[in-house]
Order: sequence, then structure tokens, then C-alpha cells
Amino acid sequence: MITDFNKPTIQRYKASMTFDTKAIHPDNPNQSNLTYDDIYSFDIELFDADRIDSFISNDLMLIGGGGYQTDTIKNVKINIERVK
Repeated sequence: MITDFNKPTIQRYKASMTFDTKAIHPDNPNQSNLTYDDIYSFDIELFDADRIDSFISNDLMLIGGGGYQTDTIKNVKINIERVK
């Protein structure tokens, strides 16, 4: 399915995360104050705000954890903002 990003119900979100890694992190063990940010697009006719926040948070934590798990990161802070 091709998404029409000009559709009025498509809403974009800018999300950022700061986090520390644990010794068991596969790529960057014992690192502090790492950051990651991304832009997400959702059709708000299909997803409610809670589901969007949950999806974005889980996605960011998986990325921060090395792509496979979230138990390799700690002190996670996530900020999600609608992009107008």
C-alpha cells in the first residue's frame, strides 16, 4: 500500500530519546547520554493517540537496545511531539 502523505489525516510526529546503556549492550556497552531521534507518520483515522505513543516508544527503545531487545538500556527519556 502506498501512503499519500498529503492526506489530511496523516499526522507526523518527531520523537527523541536519551538513554544510557548497560554492560550487556551489544554495540555500545556502558555509554551515557546517548540520543536518537526519528520522524514517524500515522494515519490518525486508523490509530489513536495512545497506540501511536506506545508504538513510537517501543520502536525507539528497540533501536536504542541494539535492535533486538530493550533490557540493554536504562534511564530512558522519550519526548514525542506532533509536527505541524
